[in-house]
Amino acid sequence: MKTIGVLARKGGAGKSTLTLHWAVEAERQGKVKVAVVDMDPQQTSVKWSKRRLQLGKQTPAMLVAKAGDLQEALKACKASGVGLVLIDTPPHVEAPCREAAKLADLVVIPCGPTAPDLEAIGATIYILTETKTAGVVVLNQGRPGSSVNQKAMSVLKQYGFPVCSVPIMRRAALADAFTDGRAVVELEPEGKAASEITRSWAWIMRRLK
Repeated sequence: MKTIGVLARKGGAGKSTLTLHWAVEAERQGKVKVAVVDMDPQQTSVKWSKRRLQLGKQTPAMLVAKAGDLQEALKACKASGVGLVLIDTPPHVEAPCREAAKLADLVVIPCGPTAPDLEAIGATIYILTETKTAGVVVLNQGRPGSSVNQKAMSVLKQYGFPVCSVPIMRRAALADAFTDGRAVVELEPEGKAASEITRSWAWIMRRLK
């Protein structure tokens, strides 16, 4: 079983949204049983999963874990035949982020293109440095057609972690799918947002050892 932590100490980075879109895409691409562990007290992922159940969709599996409980949650996933786990972590609180980083095979850091986003990523990078966890960065909530995206990616590369070659733009389809428990690859499979999720996930999987 492989484990990916999605971490960003800054709120509003889009962790939950990306975690869930990627989880659905992971099942589609890899034909593997996928679980999401929600460590955020707001339980955004859990609420999405409940809406998804109303559509008759039973996957990905959803678990809840507090700081200190993650290892047991991962054991439960492995025992039930899960092949891939994505961990949705809370912002601001260091303990669950550090625990997720320690137990993950790879950490994905979403980061927006604005100056506050770029300045705040250092707190997350510090956790990966301390835990010696492999990490990658994905530019999220980019501006379609703007040069700010490439500028932001250039800044992110200075931190020494691989930066995904597929930036994810701020697109309505991502939020629209999220509203009723779907993923964008289900709502608009031929759309730009779905393409970005598909290609960014393929890029991440090539770096998961």
